[in-house]
Amino acid sequence: MLVLLLAYAITQSVHSDAGSIPASIELRDVASCDELNSQRSIWSIVWSCLSTIFLCTWVAVHPNVHFRSEKRNQRWLEKWLWDPLHELITYKVPLFLWALLVPEYILAWAARQYVQAGVISKKVPEWTRTHGFFMIMGGFHLFRLPADASFTPLPIESSESFIFVVPTGRHLRRDEVPVCPLKFEDFSVETLEIIAPTEIELKDRGKSDALTKIIVLVQTLWFVIQCITRRTQHLPLTELEVVTLAYAVLNLFIYMFWWDKPMNVECPIRAYKTWTASHEEAGEKAAAWNDGRVLVWVEKIINYTIGSQDQYVTISQQCSIPMFWSGRIPDRDLGPVGIGPSILGAAFGAIHCIAWSSEFPSRSELVLWHISCVAMIAVPFIVAIFCSSWAYRNRLKYVLYILATLLLLSAWLYVAGRIATLVIAFTSLRYLPPATFRTVDWTTFIPHI
Repeated sequence: MLVLLLAYAITQSVHSDAGSIPASIELRDVASCDELNSQRSIWSIVWSCLSTIFLCTWVAVHPNVHFRSEKRNQRWLEKWLWDPLHELITYKVPLFLWALLVPEYILAWAARQYVQAGVISKKVPEWTRTHGFFMIMGGFHLFRLPADASFTPLPIESSESFIFVVPTGRHLRRDEVPVCPLKFEDFSVETLEIIAPTEIELKDRGKSDALTKIIVLVQTLWFVIQCITRRTQHLPLTELEVVTLAYAVLNLFIYMFWWDKPMNVECPIRAYKTWTASHEEAGEKAAAWNDGRVLVWVEKIINYTIGSQDQYVTISQQCSIPMFWSGRIPDRDLGPVGIGPSILGAAFGAIHCIAWSSEFPSRSELVLWHISCVAMIAVPFIVAIFCSSWAYRNRLKYVLYILATLLLLSAWLYVAGRIATLVIAFTSLRYLPPATFRTVDWTTFIPHI
């Protein structure tokens, strides 16, 4: 639905503006070819914004390991068309829509993983934050060896019983049976010292290096500089550029948290147990959702908002690590971790207020933009207050009830506001002030006599 709306908005804007650029230039009474060449086209504006938004919502997102067991005797059509298409529709597109409609949640997810990766890295000698990220993102997966496979127990000296083995004989890898992802608590420190790769090996598993990340950051930062420069020269920004600017600013913080996280890892490291060995998930048992249909949805919305949904997930029952898994962070730390992203989320909405007094094609679009801006500032602010009160939920029970009610009532308004700003950003392209097409005069920033 959203894609169709955006496509329709672009089509209408382009058709409406096909003759608007020459008209705008004529209104300005351009007298020279130099001034004519200094104009930017609507296509250049759209392309610059869409490419930057794509970098912020698709390229910049560092997903967890989405493990898929290998299938035997696959047909060509299934292997090269159906499986990739299924992966795209069921995993990558939903993650992209989350980043597009609720980018603050992606930032909060990155912040939680950053904190938890730091905690894990301190528990194993010579581990870095990259190792912590790899553990959290589902980088280790349990496999059972075939019944006739030979093996040897890992040579560890530990008082705890971790029944991991190393295969020593010859067998086909496809005969190994995948079981479930593994958490940090499922291993002993001695086992991890043996099977864990080095930091360089972990980065080699990723599909992005430091140079690629720097290029994305430079492109994003360059867009931010251009927008700031246009404002200093009193040149108007289109609503689409304002929306893109908000994504770009938030993306800088997302990249900061995920800088050490391996990107787009598809194959986890295999940890082995024998065919007869049992596996019981270590650590605290997962909590259970309420039985009532209404209550369970209310509980899920609240827990996903503050990032405590991991407390309800039993990893040993999963085929792959959950999409937004970041480890079971203690309740006392969830609030402080969520406050910063929530405040930045409110700032994300506030950036849209740059176009508060812009010229909109219609009064209704102006009013809708204003309402959307207020919603995108207010809802993250409510979340920030909620997170700051979460650590004292036993004392502030009634305050949390009020905040939760406000959050449930306003959540739909926030999503509607996000969609509205995206649609209006394109529909407003059908009418733009003449000064919008002027390019930045960079010579004014160069010292000269």
